[in-house]
Amino acid sequence: MKAKVVKGVPLPPDEAVLEEAAALLRKGRVIACPTDTGYAFSANALDSRAVARVYNLKGRTFSNPIHIAVSSLEMAERYAHITDAARFLARRYLPGALTIVLKKKEIVPSILVAGLDTVGIRIPDCRVVLRLAEICDFPLTATSANRSGSPSTYSVEEIISQLGDDIRELGMLLDQGPIKIRDVSTIVDLTVSPPQLIRQGRIGWLEIREALQLHYRERQQNS
Repeated sequence: MKAKVVKGVPLPPDEAVLEEAAALLRKGRVIACPTDTGYAFSANALDSRAVARVYNLKGRTFSNPIHIAVSSLEMAERYAHITDAARFLARRYLPGALTIVLKKKEIVPSILVAGLDTVGIRIPDCRVVLRLAEICDFPLTATSANRSGSPSTYSVEEIISQLGDDIRELGMLLDQGPIKIRDVSTIVDLTVSPPQLIRQGRIGWLEIREALQLHYRERQQNS
């Protein structure tokens, strides 16, 4: 079946289009949609079969975990143990290009996190993803819409070029045009002490470290 390409996705996004995309996600399909850091493969992150489809579509090893996108910190609490430090960073940087790694809850399938007890949480600064997560009421996979080892994709044309015949595996492509800011999210692991930088992205590690130091000082003063 040929993937449906919805061009010119407006802001705010059209509710009818998002409802159609959500219906596909509920059926276990994978879609490609814009985020604040490029195009992503989105699927129901709680559906192991849908997650496996994302891995296979990317050609990604199952030992490499996939992060999730949610619409709010309140939604994230269903899937991860939210620490005070995570709340502090979320107030400063989310929605935005920050992924926070936290201890996962039992509801998160093992295949998504490569058997680990942690999960990366994203709240992208993108109304398409945020609204999709709200409509679906489940977390979405947040992994770039590219073949593993190939460049991240910043347009639907790049996705089509990379996937070739496998484009038929997608239920829909939400085309918002080329994404001009070509950056990845910064990934910070808050499950270790001290917190560790996993990947440098749009938000500087020095800035995040200073923010965390401020949080710890404030907590000590209030204790």
